[in-house]
Amino acid sequence: MTGIVEAQRHLTVRDMLDGIGGTLPVIAAMRFALGSFFVLSGFHKLTNRERHKTFVETLRVLNIPHVGILQWFVPGVEFFGGLGVAVGFLTPLAALGLLVICAVALFTNSATVVASYKPIDRADRVDDWLYQPEVMYALMLLYFIAAGAGPVSIDQLLKLWIG
Repeated sequence: MTGIVEAQRHLTVRDMLDGIGGTLPVIAAMRFALGSFFVLSGFHKLTNRERHKTFVETLRVLNIPHVGILQWFVPGVEFFGGLGVAVGFLTPLAALGLLVICAVALFTNSATVVASYKPIDRADRVDDWLYQPEVMYALMLLYFIAAGAGPVSIDQLLKLWIG
């Protein structure tokens, strides 16, 4: 009889404040999606002529120095860092590399993009900055730098192997 009473328990406000659970697969999915974005972005900049040309032109327009090196280094970091984040391998280090790329993109390109939106006041300007995808990517990367990959990852297997 006790089992039936427990099964009929009503959802309380406290239950709703605690969330519905299942955070491990959600964190793994977020990590995989975020990493996959960078893998695909880096891959296309490395292998597609038009995408690579557009990226190089963007670096030049933004007056980024050392274009000759960065045109290959940045997409390489995107690809391999994204792969690390996606599968959870050396995740904080991979996320840090990607965070640097996001920060540079945010501080070099986003001001022009935000200005093009013609914000109507300070609140709209803040909204326009928060609308930049690099902000959300940076926050998610900060999470993985701080928390690690989680238990569904190669990092977890390495921790078990190391002891």
